[in-house]
Amino acid sequence: MEREMKSKEVSDVTVFKYCLGGLTDRAVLLKEIATSATEQQLFRFADQVSLYSGCSHHRRQIMIAKPLIEHGTKLWNSIAQNNHWGTAIFEIQQHFMNLASCSTSSLVQQDFEILRRIAGCRDYIAQENFEKMWCWLYPIACTLSKKRINSMWNSTSPKWIDGFITKEEAELSLQGPRGLQEPGTFVLRFPTSRSWPHPDSGSLVVTYVGKDYTLHHRLLSIDYIYGNEETQMNGISLQDMLLAEPELSRLGRITRTQTLGS
Repeated sequence: MEREMKSKEVSDVTVFKYCLGGLTDRAVLLKEIATSATEQQLFRFADQVSLYSGCSHHRRQIMIAKPLIEHGTKLWNSIAQNNHWGTAIFEIQQHFMNLASCSTSSLVQQDFEILRRIAGCRDYIAQENFEKMWCWLYPIACTLSKKRINSMWNSTSPKWIDGFITKEEAELSLQGPRGLQEPGTFVLRFPTSRSWPHPDSGSLVVTYVGKDYTLHHRLLSIDYIYGNEETQMNGISLQDMLLAEPELSRLGRITRTQTLGS
């Protein structure tokens, strides 16, 4: 594969193999390709995959493959010798905050617990555990580094994105003393079941109370956030874009628990 990448473009066979493979197969194949491919080759590969699969969301996952691997390798080498979770998590957090350009918001204990459960480790984190966690965390760091979402993440009043929350925590937060809160109340979260190279990894989910007084979960893809050129030119914030949606009217408050969902 390495010799192929140095001499020519990714073959059609490889493109089809990627499109037809499961997430594990795609991750293995993409790691192999990204190690030796140039950015131009990855860009053309992303175009081909998007064309053949009919899903443009694959593009972002392919384009972040090389920095994901490079930053992940560097971070793992840094914590491998002292891989006790209680120590490693603070270095992981610092690396994450630097990548995400976090100026005010840091992770809290509940965030650490979610990261540990995603990693599947206990007191010590092995390389396999780290890679599971990193494939979920790095796309989020990329998302948070974008100007529109970064301002929301760093906002404290109101707190638009309250760390990493589960589906169950989001739903619990929308409960009132007599049932669900008013229709249009919503919270923002990163789905814990979407890891690179899943096309939705790093995307936000809006969990909200519908007009029918039932809970709904709506994915906000990166295309939604950055695909509207008119709103960007007019300087409209993502907060205003969300509140302009007919189903959404006010931001809810997060209730933290110890459960993990999708």
